[in-house]
Amino acid sequence: SEYKGDPNRIALLGYSAGGHLVCLAATLATPDTRVQAVVGLAPPTDLLADAENRGGIGKWSSMRRLLGSDVMDDETVKLLRQLSPVNHVKPGLPPFLLMQGDSDKTVLPAFTRNFAAKLKENDVPCDLYFLKGAGHRIANWEKFDPVYPYELTNWLDDKLTVKN
Repeated sequence: SEYKGDPNRIALLGYSAGGHLVCLAATLATPDTRVQAVVGLAPPTDLLADAENRGGIGKWSSMRRLLGSDVMDDETVKLLRQLSPVNHVKPGLPPFLLMQGDSDKTVLPAFTRNFAAKLKENDVPCDLYFLKGAGHRIANWEKFDPVYPYELTNWLDDKLTVKN
């Protein structure tokens, strides 16, 4: 109330590691912390699959720092599973918009498709938006798809509009 916010119109939006965090926060939310919409921009949603794709966490500096390890032992695998939004999908989650470059080599589009499929299997509304030819770097996305910001804001407007 101090900031005149409407608690019934809250969305989480994050890019890359921030996309991971918003997807994880949404999938782990309790009824009193649930938001109304989630936008993941090139979000890593399956950290174990991502680590396996990279050949482990040895060369993945941010993950090594997060986990305090550079070895893919049983404990690391367990942590990667726990930190992966894909492993916490359940019915009743808010709608998701997942946007990503279809040429992303950092977060593979297949992982995003798998997350979207898991959401849909659980009857969670999910829209996928792939930017043709774009890679991971969001600063370049408008060069590939100048309308993507409008698609994002239109989606948010639709999901956050109070319907009578």
